[in-house]
Amino acid sequence: MNPALSLVDPENSSPKRAAILAKPNFVHRSPSRPNESWNWQASGTAEIERAVSLGRNSLPRWRATPADQRFKLLRKFADTLATHRDELANLIFREVGKPICHARGEVARAIALIESTKEQIDRDQDRQPDKTGYRREPLGLVALITPFNNPLAIPVGKFIPSLLYGNVVVWKPAIAGSAIGQRAADLFKSATDFPELLQLIVGEEETARSLIELADAVTISGSQKAGRSAQQLCIDRYLPFQAEMGGNNAAIVWNDADLQQAAAKISEGAFGFAGQRCTANRRVIVDSTIWDEFLQLLVDETRRLGWGDPADEATQVGPVISTSSRERIERVVARAEADSLQVLRPFANVQSPSGDTYFAPTIICCDDPGHEIVQEETFGPVLVAQRVKDWDDAISLCNSVRQGLAAALFSSSQRRIADFLQQARAGVLKINLSTSDAAVDMPFGGWKSSGVGPAEHGPSNREFFTRAQTIYFS
Repeated sequence: MNPALSLVDPENSSPKRAAILAKPNFVHRSPSRPNESWNWQASGTAEIERAVSLGRNSLPRWRATPADQRFKLLRKFADTLATHRDELANLIFREVGKPICHARGEVARAIALIESTKEQIDRDQDRQPDKTGYRREPLGLVALITPFNNPLAIPVGKFIPSLLYGNVVVWKPAIAGSAIGQRAADLFKSATDFPELLQLIVGEEETARSLIELADAVTISGSQKAGRSAQQLCIDRYLPFQAEMGGNNAAIVWNDADLQQAAAKISEGAFGFAGQRCTANRRVIVDSTIWDEFLQLLVDETRRLGWGDPADEATQVGPVISTSSRERIERVVARAEADSLQVLRPFANVQSPSGDTYFAPTIICCDDPGHEIVQEETFGPVLVAQRVKDWDDAISLCNSVRQGLAAALFSSSQRRIADFLQQARAGVLKINLSTSDAAVDMPFGGWKSSGVGPAEHGPSNREFFTRAQTIYFS
């Protein structure tokens, strides 16, 4: 894959480069640095086929490499990421507007994801069976399709275990994430003796479609629309498929909870990185007896969050990914106001940061469980507060959306905790914690429309990236 140019400053581009970029296929502008942009030419059919061919040609040699040695080679990539951690964090904040504190955390998470795979080594893959039994075999060439919001950690969490189990990978990142993708792929090539194992291509839906048509398996993180399209292609070709497709995550706050703690954790979980996390708190379901008190605490805790330039160490809430994203969120909130819903703006008296990609954290109160603001994931800094009169209603509202990625309960009652753990319909459940974030060594996957196929990470990696092969001897 060769982008027309990885990084362009419009004010300092040479005539030769300007000619190359006269008709770029895609342009992504930094959410917080308007003068900085990346121009990409979509990978053509020949480039995609070449990437697939390089990967397939390397399969026999890589599959024959013992699992322990595969891990040692992949571990060198973790060392390389650590060496370049500041560079990578700065590129993440520039490319996607992630606050620098979160960007550093993402680099650390990517390294931790690599380290965690040591516990997932399958030594049985190295043994030729001599009696009836079964083994786990790699899938072959795996297509990775990844989003902008965690442009390093999400793909690393996919391609490292895929490679560990003897597969090869072709990776298509989101356009708004292709610069960090290109840098990560370059660092991988420099760190390993098998640079052809990880190939990068660039593009959008048509590029993804072309890749899926040549792959042996597909893993994707993205929107429900993208996930459904990819799933249909995989169904047509009988391909193993894994998808994480976001969440409309609820936290229940009950009257026996530590309300201050709940408000602090939920506000950060809802608004950190401008709500552009699949596990972000989208909804908070509150016992009516503490409604007024908790709502005030929630507003107060939200005001304590730093909102502004992602380069600022104090910033927790930066810009959204693009002007069009901000405009979409504005329209959603405007419709809520038109329907006479109560809209709270904790930063109403604070000057907005400079730029057209900033949207202030917003809390919308809505008792109608069928309203758009409740049912649709905004993927922005918007939190919906819902009031309930009894516990059964709280559980019902928690489960009342089509997604099922994460859910949380804030309560000190062991009886309610046990009931929540029994009834909440989501792949990730948390007690007295925000729905946001997840451990690197535990399964991560959504239920209902939030996920298809095995979960990611931890023991689930083996479940997806290999398949059982039974062998009989006479």
